[in-house]
Amino acid sequence: MFDLLFLIMIGFIVGLGGAVIPGPLLAFVIFDTVRKCRVVGHYVVLGHIMWEGFIIFLILLGLGNLMIEFKDIIYVVGGSVLVFMGVSMLRGGFEVRTKNSRINSSLLGGLFYTAFNPTQPPWWASAGLALLLQGYELAGYLGIATVTLGHWLADMAYYSLVSYIISKYGKVIIPKQKIVITILAIFIITLGIYFIVSSVVK
Repeated sequence: MFDLLFLIMIGFIVGLGGAVIPGPLLAFVIFDTVRKCRVVGHYVVLGHIMWEGFIIFLILLGLGNLMIEFKDIIYVVGGSVLVFMGVSMLRGGFEVRTKNSRINSSLLGGLFYTAFNPTQPPWWASAGLALLLQGYELAGYLGIATVTLGHWLADMAYYSLVSYIISKYGKVIIPKQKIVITILAIFIITLGIYFIVSSVVK
């Protein structure tokens, strides 16, 4: 029991450490919350979890080294898609949606912004793999599940909190929606360009 509590705590701390670093998923959570005027963080994280679960499955199949080997290609493809997503935000992101907007776009957004974040596969194939191995050494496959659960609980807690705060103070943010979305879009585009350049310039 102590081992499982330790693993869920380690998973939570590592997950929180990654979540608080500004990235495409955080930008999308803010963007989607502002557009829909409602708390959507938990839906976005569900999409995020779906993709990370797939990556973890591939790593457990032994494909982690392959992800590291093709890291540069992953960075170019992921960076290019992020640039495209950022431009799309600039072109069509200024219309406020109602609170009744369907949540599937939030879930799919979480999935896509995770899938095309080029740091995801290499991280899980290196630091993430070490985390999974720690879980396996202490409690087998239950340990892997436990440390992963801790990681996902951190994501859910952080992004839901961010979405709640943005939604709660929407009266201040919504009138400045265009400025907020423009800043987020530029951030996404810049991040995408950074990933592309970092894969080319060594």
